[in-house]
Amino acid sequence: MKIARILSAVITTLLILIGSFVAGFILPDAVKAENAERFIASLQLLPERIERLTDPSRDDDPNKLPIVDTYWTVLTELSEKYYGKKIDRREMTYSAIRGMLEALNDPYTRFLDPKESKDMREQNSGNFVGIGAHLDTDKKTHQVYILKPLPDSPAEKILKPGDVIIKVDGKIIAGMDIEDVVNMIRGKEGTVVKLTIQRPKVRKLLEFRIVRQVVQYRIVDWEMLDKEHKIGYIALHGFNEKSDVQFDEALALLEDQKMKALILDLRDNPGGLLTTAIDIGSRFVEGGPIVIIQERGGRRSTLDVEEEKHNHKRYPLVVLINGRSASASEIVAGAIRDNNVGTLVGTTTFGKGKVQTIVPLNDGSAVSITTARYLTPNGTDINKIGIKPDVEVENPEPTLEDMEAERSFIGGSKVRSKNDHQLIRAEKILKEKLSVASGASMLHQPASAQAITR
Repeated sequence: MKIARILSAVITTLLILIGSFVAGFILPDAVKAENAERFIASLQLLPERIERLTDPSRDDDPNKLPIVDTYWTVLTELSEKYYGKKIDRREMTYSAIRGMLEALNDPYTRFLDPKESKDMREQNSGNFVGIGAHLDTDKKTHQVYILKPLPDSPAEKILKPGDVIIKVDGKIIAGMDIEDVVNMIRGKEGTVVKLTIQRPKVRKLLEFRIVRQVVQYRIVDWEMLDKEHKIGYIALHGFNEKSDVQFDEALALLEDQKMKALILDLRDNPGGLLTTAIDIGSRFVEGGPIVIIQERGGRRSTLDVEEEKHNHKRYPLVVLINGRSASASEIVAGAIRDNNVGTLVGTTTFGKGKVQTIVPLNDGSAVSITTARYLTPNGTDINKIGIKPDVEVENPEPTLEDMEAERSFIGGSKVRSKNDHQLIRAEKILKEKLSVASGASMLHQPASAQAITR
């Protein structure tokens, strides 16, 4: 009993000491706090303050505030004393995070507010709420225009390629970034957006009211480009969760039409999900790595071919690339080049050789953080360099006629632009390959069979 009383007294004394220790940290803040937020923040800072006290390597200069405490102090002082507009603490925090990330000088490490984070999730899922139109910016006039309405979308019935957007809901968009224009056009399902349009060859401005809907983004377009030589064509516009399924379906449909060669169009494809790049690349590469991932500290790992994707035949292949082929597009193009399973035609790709990890935050926002660098299967670093094509072909700036024809699939038939020199060269290369393959096949036939075929 005596021992038990002694232990009880020791434990009580320890609890009092710990309570006094903690109170010493938070009592000054509790006295100064004018609301619960400051008191809660003080509790949250307690582990950091204890770590500073127990870790001799930490800076013990009493005149320096800890990082979080410094931020909180400035935010509180602004909230209480700033003469201008009322401080929005959430927006101030978002701005502080953006400023912190800008100091890294890495355009791919960025903060996404709740709306931007939601838009990215929609983009990766393959569905979004909007009017359903590809937008682009004219390099000379800097005007935002309709590149192409998406099939089965609200925009398809109203807008035309080449339509220049003048106003969105009455607000002039001249000089605005294209991403800001996109955000203005998107909104809640069932709501209306009013677009003021300048249509080529139409003198007066046109106004359209378009109801926003959930748009099923068709990420893959396909057709039998040359029915005589059986040259198939697949345009992949991005790498989202639905890309590989649609790509698989397109291959199957082309095979039903007895495809003998394939053009894969990755031009203007900005990339997307790394996992989808592995899926698509695995459809062309027999084995080994699709990409090498180099993490912090230099450690390397490989993401290898998924053999279950080998459910189609191999065909003579040409891949079209240009300066807007980036990220996942470059992973696929690099894997095809390094494994010698296709010919790259076009111009040098964008050169984005970094991997981002999306870290979601509790309020719906997120941080996109560069966490690794990727290399092609041969170990080539393409960041800020890009991938050079095997056959370099420049395309002229598109005319209005080109924009109307570009990727315009009507009844499964592509209206091709005579100025698409890259596509024309791709067809020529595949015809030559098919001709060589046909000649080799004839040489291996029995003499009687050769006589008949001649």
